Amino acid sequence: MKTKVAGLACMALVGIGAVTGCGAPSQSSNIGNPSTSAPVHLTLGMWASSPAEKTLVQNQVAAFEKQNPNIKVSIQVITGNYLQALQPMLAAHNAPDIFYVDSSYAPTLEASGAIMPLDSYVKQNHVDLSDFRSNLLKAFTWKGHIYGIPKDMNTMALEYNPALLAKAGIKSPPKTWSEFDQDAIKLKAKGIVPLDMPIDVARYYPFIADMGGSYYNEAKDQATFTNKANDAGLTWFMKEMEEKNFVTPQDQGGSWAGIPFAQGKAAMALEGAWLVPSMQQTAPNLKYGIADFPSLNGKDANMLFTVAYEMSRTTQHPAEAAKLLFFMTGKQALKMTADSGLAIPSRTSEQGEFLKKYPSYKGFVDGLKGAIPYQFGTLGQNFLDAINNATQQGILQKESAAQVLSQAQQTLNSQMND
Repeated sequence: MKTKVAGLACMALVGIGAVTGCGAPSQSSNIGNPSTSAPVHLTLGMWASSPAEKTLVQNQVAAFEKQNPNIKVSIQVITGNYLQALQPMLAAHNAPDIFYVDSSYAPTLEASGAIMPLDSYVKQNHVDLSDFRSNLLKAFTWKGHIYGIPKDMNTMALEYNPALLAKAGIKSPPKTWSEFDQDAIKLKAKGIVPLDMPIDVARYYPFIADMGGSYYNEAKDQATFTNKANDAGLTWFMKEMEEKNFVTPQDQGGSWAGIPFAQGKAAMALEGAWLVPSMQQTAPNLKYGIADFPSLNGKDANMLFTVAYEMSRTTQHPAEAAKLLFFMTGKQALKMTADSGLAIPSRTSEQGEFLKKYPSYKGFVDGLKGAIPYQFGTLGQNFLDAINNATQQGILQKESAAQVLSQAQQTLNSQMND
């Protein structure tokens, strides 16, 4: 599965553990009188994505320091497994003042008490939250409190190879999954794999939602695999796999769908915008297009992958850290993000200009409207392992959707009780 590429927000399927030992922060502030106050030193934590992303963050920080000469910011690049490195820092009270948090594990950190709620700081700093779609803010809201402001976002779109479609007499990519099924028949008749897709809830969950299901109860922070409403969407997905309309990248010699798609082995793929820089590097001469994620059952669900800046509860300078956090997710910084082309800015006001410069990303921006944050509360990796393993085994053994979902629930219950 593809993870972070060129700074684009995406999923992080990593283990999640508890964070403890978070005390109350100091409320001191030296922001009032720059001419007499000692400089405040802050640290910004980010993962090691690419030199270009670090340069972008450095430029954003430089702009912040120019406007706030009494605040000095150091950038800490956290290498290796980001979450595993961050958690002990939070527990030991030596985490960066603000830092990247991926939506996939945000609820676990927020529920632990390690993250500073931002509600009062949003009000004090007059932050315009109306510039963000509600699903982006929801990804970093826990128990009614906002803990993070999204810096960029990503969804899935339908990438297609027009030359392979043309071989099957198909003039344009499908707009619905019913149209896709008709196209798949034509493609398979020509010996062409219709669509490359892993058996992964991070990709197929929109089908569950489109058919009226839900794997997670947010109010109770519980998995709801065995809800009968989930059967229809999973049955549809498993049927597409069984009929070879969907083929896993592993069956085509790839670790994620971008590899066989780049090799011209599949007519279509379902991936996020991280596919674009990968294609530039691995298949610069392959002509392909990007269309909106097809609708199913008259619905347009999608997956939302996003990253926010969040603040350590134990920062010694919460007022200054909040000011930095809001700048890094503000219009000036996100215009710099948009201009760089490294990521899709989270603010609606910057997305229009981003698309003028990078029009090929339109499908990913369009997908935001119906996108569901890729997160399942505090259930973390246990949740993902339970449903993914059950789905993979169920497809292999030709089980029913109800059997798959029952097995996933049993596995998760066993894991959570250990």
